[in-house]
Amino acid sequence: MKRLIYNLLLVLAVALGTHLSASARESYNISRDWKFFTHSENQSQLVNLPHQWNLDALSGRTDYFRGNGNYMRYIDAKPEWKDKRVFIRFGGANLVADLLINGRYVGRHKGGGEAFTFEIGNYLNYNGRDLVWVVVDNAKDLDVMPTAGNQIEYGGLYREAEIIVQEPTHIALTHYGSQGVLLHTKKVSAEKAEGEIEVKVCSDAVVSAMVQLKVLSPTGEEVLSSVQRVRTINGTTGTFIPFEIEKPELWSGKTSPSLYKFEVSLTVAGATKDVVTISSGFRYFEVGNNGFSLNGTPYPIRGVLLHRDRPLSGTAVSEQEVLEDITIAMEMGANAIRVVGGSHHPSFYSICDRMGLLVINDLPFIGSMTLNGKGFFNTEAFKENGKQQLSEMIYQHYNHPSVIVWNLFSELELRGENPVGYVRELHSLAKRLDPKRFTSGWSNQDGEINFITDLIVWSHSYGWGEGLPSDITVWQDQLHANPEWRALRSGVSYKCGGSIFHQSDVLEKPLTTSTWHPERWQTHFHETYIDALKEDGLFWGLFVDTLFDYVAKGTSRTSGGVSDMGVVSFNRQVRKDAFYLYKAIWNEDDEFLHLAEKRWSRRREPKQSIKVYTNLPDVELIVNGKFMGGQENTTGVVVWEEVVLQQGTNHIEVTSRGLTDQAYIEIPYNATRDL
Repeated sequence: MKRLIYNLLLVLAVALGTHLSASARESYNISRDWKFFTHSENQSQLVNLPHQWNLDALSGRTDYFRGNGNYMRYIDAKPEWKDKRVFIRFGGANLVADLLINGRYVGRHKGGGEAFTFEIGNYLNYNGRDLVWVVVDNAKDLDVMPTAGNQIEYGGLYREAEIIVQEPTHIALTHYGSQGVLLHTKKVSAEKAEGEIEVKVCSDAVVSAMVQLKVLSPTGEEVLSSVQRVRTINGTTGTFIPFEIEKPELWSGKTSPSLYKFEVSLTVAGATKDVVTISSGFRYFEVGNNGFSLNGTPYPIRGVLLHRDRPLSGTAVSEQEVLEDITIAMEMGANAIRVVGGSHHPSFYSICDRMGLLVINDLPFIGSMTLNGKGFFNTEAFKENGKQQLSEMIYQHYNHPSVIVWNLFSELELRGENPVGYVRELHSLAKRLDPKRFTSGWSNQDGEINFITDLIVWSHSYGWGEGLPSDITVWQDQLHANPEWRALRSGVSYKCGGSIFHQSDVLEKPLTTSTWHPERWQTHFHETYIDALKEDGLFWGLFVDTLFDYVAKGTSRTSGGVSDMGVVSFNRQVRKDAFYLYKAIWNEDDEFLHLAEKRWSRRREPKQSIKVYTNLPDVELIVNGKFMGGQENTTGVVVWEEVVLQQGTNHIEVTSRGLTDQAYIEIPYNATRDL
């Protein structure tokens, strides 16, 4: 009876939010004032995190520095921390990081995409300054993904860092860098959401604890409160709290990205020891004969690929920069983003949750089509590292409703050691850790590798490398004609370079290896692809590769090392014509009007086509003050053929529903007037 009364009092104390003492985790941001140096401490500089050291790569050097960078700073460990658990957490370090505290080696983390945490309490002095020393190495390591690909491996502590002080009994921080709280949904519908919250409780003793779950609706109303007893061991104990929520507000992408709050509190003997709050949402999705559907409604995927680097900062980006990138993607009309080459800044996922963008997240298992690159090494160290990085990626982003797909590989080469067996292992691990989400692969070849993951995305760019843009229809016909291939759940990804500085009167395919990539060819390429693919129900998603230009290995120094595959410039300041093509077709909400080919301002012939991208129903054209007629818009692209321009400067103006765009086109005085 006494035990029962004690248990009831504990439940009552938790339910009322009262406790004998109020104690939980303390967090201290340590991102400022790090001493950084590569070769000699005497040549160190003071830096703040996030930080990366490869300005040489951003300037276009192909021999950018890949080696060790050292980060040092002091922390003041408080004497009262002695009886607690002290951790240090880094948001990301590329590619390998070794940690020393007061000269004593603590541990190593391999992999640049995810956060990692070390417990450091036993290494601290507690009576003076404690030296934190992180040695980061971005040199190529054949045991660590990625070992190939054209992305730059920026070195550095490129996300923030913090010291976290915990009670002896707390919610685990060291489970693959996750929050120690995982939301498992079992059944979701408009009528009910069922599932359980998994809480990983860590303790250095056998303790009887209480875990309370509170769920708040998107409007802040408490819709559930539940308490679960857990008896810890010396280590980590998992406990599961079931939940049912009637008539949930579903997370429905950009239409209605409804988010619930899940507050998990850990108490021991009536005292709060830890609190973790996560935001998440309820949704269900599938890929069937009608393509992708979200919450039972068709939801065609209009995706873009996003490389994580930016001018000056590389991958050491801020939350504001992440928000700017996502805002541009949404302006284009995209509803999905694939993060290329590893996970993004943590705020990226929270923003996508709030704004309703779907996310395909990348394991950096990347192949190479060149002889000096190799993406797979059949060694235990390489394979274990891939599984570690996959586990970190899944657990750290598990609670985000925006994440729908784990992409397991990208354009792997099949020469030499065959990666197919290992891809099967990765797929099995991903489905065991997260059975509700899809796995995918990005493929540019035939073969068995395409039949492992739940989804496959074909990476084809006819008209940029081989063939012509119109060859995409030949490939489509072949795919439709083969029952085995048609049965695959397929998406399509495609890319073509185009520079805003390169304008040409001749519309012809450039050499990919040249330094001349006319913007008009890129626009022509995308017009051909989107016209061929947009009505093809075989594909669950279309992906433009890429949203922004990015720094890439093997790219000409004359272009500053920047790949011009993006539909927006590297500095985010210029939207190329191809961007407005997609905006006209994908963005149904923001009325706009764009006169294309304005940068092609000097043309040889008087007869010209005038092209407009718009989502408005009709457009009028005025040339040199003369009305040239109006046209209806049914495809997003409106063209006036054989418009005769005068020699000299011509003023071109298009108008619709109060919106106007204009350009000036010069025709040389010696132009042939073949009228």
